[in-house]
Amino acid sequence: MTLRNTLLWPLTLSYETVTRIRSAAYNKGVLGKRRLDGVVISVGNLTVGGTGKTPMVLWIAQRLLAEGKKAGILTRGYRGKPAAKEAAGDGSKGGQSTSDEVQLLAARLGDGVAFGVGANRFAKGKELSARGVNWFVLDDGFQHRRLARDVDIVLIDATNPFGGGHLLPSGRLREPR
Repeated sequence: MTLRNTLLWPLTLSYETVTRIRSAAYNKGVLGKRRLDGVVISVGNLTVGGTGKTPMVLWIAQRLLAEGKKAGILTRGYRGKPAAKEAAGDGSKGGQSTSDEVQLLAARLGDGVAFGVGANRFAKGKELSARGVNWFVLDDGFQHRRLARDVDIVLIDATNPFGGGHLLPSGRLREPR
């Protein structure tokens, strides 16, 4: 453990305590989950950093499109900037906050997939549901427990599966293994 990690250790213990309490509250039903009308596929990971979530979300969305499903991607739009209003016929991309990932996905998927971008993914999912979307891909959603999911796909970095074994901020784990 480095000096930096040693100094951050008290914050890591606090983070772990909060994370464990939150997880237990969801597991026991103290904190409720909200369900969308449709199938929710969550793609996430246990660590911060790249594990290939965006390519996996793209692949799943492409498969859903190929099967003729009405699909939408729910994402927080991390580090996104407000997008200019676009002339989207269904309003799927107009005026939302966007990010590099959202722009990449939209460029690859075209108008076949709707996007719900924002912190409240349930509200964004309801908006998409009102437009006929009934298959939802939840991008970076493993720790987003407020939204009930039908499938969790958890990706790991094969070269460093558990980010050194320490939770944030001294390590890369978002939650205990």
